[in-house]
Amino acid sequence: MAKLDFSVMNKETSDSFHRQKAQIKKVLAGKAVNCDRCQQMLLLVPKNREGFAYITCKKGCSNIELEVEN
Repeated sequence: MAKLDFSVMNKETSDSFHRQKAQIKKVLAGKAVNCDRCQQMLLLVPKNREGFAYITCKKGCSNIELEVEN
């Protein structure tokens, strides 16, 4: 039985994770970062009752959920 090669998918997933992590750092530092899809500025939405904050664009095509600790 042939082994499946997931190296390409693993690389793409890793790259996406690191790109998203860099975007989060920049937004939290107050820098202007644009959405990859619509090019609108990403905004930080403060923590809600469930303890989550979000980084999103106005159109909603980017939506990064952040778990916030007290």
